[in-house]
Amino acid sequence: MKKSLRSLWLLGFAAIFVHCDMASGTGGRPVQFEIQIEAASLPESLPGEFTTSTGWHVKLEQAFIAIGPLYVYQNPPPLAHIDLNPQEKLVDSFWNFLVPSAHAHAGDEHFFGGEVKGEYLGQIAFDVLHPNGVRLADVPGTLGRAQSMSLWLAPPKTSTQGNAAALQGHHAHAVGIAEKDGSVVPFEGGLDIENEGTKQRVDGIPMDIQLDDGAVLTLAIHPQAWFDAAHFDQLSEKNDRGRFVITPESQVRTAWFLGARGFLAFSVKTNQ
Repeated sequence: MKKSLRSLWLLGFAAIFVHCDMASGTGGRPVQFEIQIEAASLPESLPGEFTTSTGWHVKLEQAFIAIGPLYVYQNPPPLAHIDLNPQEKLVDSFWNFLVPSAHAHAGDEHFFGGEVKGEYLGQIAFDVLHPNGVRLADVPGTLGRAQSMSLWLAPPKTSTQGNAAALQGHHAHAVGIAEKDGSVVPFEGGLDIENEGTKQRVDGIPMDIQLDDGAVLTLAIHPQAWFDAAHFDQLSEKNDRGRFVITPESQVRTAWFLGARGFLAFSVKTNQ
């Protein structure tokens, strides 16, 4: 009798593990899907043209950022239930979600992605003013639901796709003009992100797709988030081209650092 009960207990215990493994979504069949990247622009505005929450009207003349690798995860981010349109709610929502920065945080304890459903291990120097999307690659993955993406903002490499020279060795580089109340500030500078903790990583970008053959994920970059909290009138150093330089110690650089890694700097679209 004891032996029989023990056998039944072991069978039940094994069944629980089998059920958990099935529920986790692991072991799905291999699929091939596509990852694209594009620049987002505000309605009725040209790419790279926007007004910040600090009242500056910005026109980017050149803007590049190094993106990659990218990882697609099974689990949703902590704030996936929040329904935000980055293009329409930037000004009202930016500071509300900047602190704490749940999607660009200082430790992995805030985000658990679960199973990696697919990954792009390359890097591209993306032209944020590019009028069309750019196809990155066909990516191998596994069948099933994917609800978040993470990415690295690493310095450019010799293998970086695109116009890596435009980055001038930085993680991102921008040239533009900011205007407010009659003041005109032509600016230029690069963004460097310290290789400390997860500062070069942006986790938990929300998405929702059933990955299968032919699925398309499009990562959208929102450059209006970069300088939304910037005070361009605090720039004081000029270069030989007469542009104010975004120096590492400037307030504009701090705003750029926070904005480029923040919740509203990226979004993911799918073909579903």
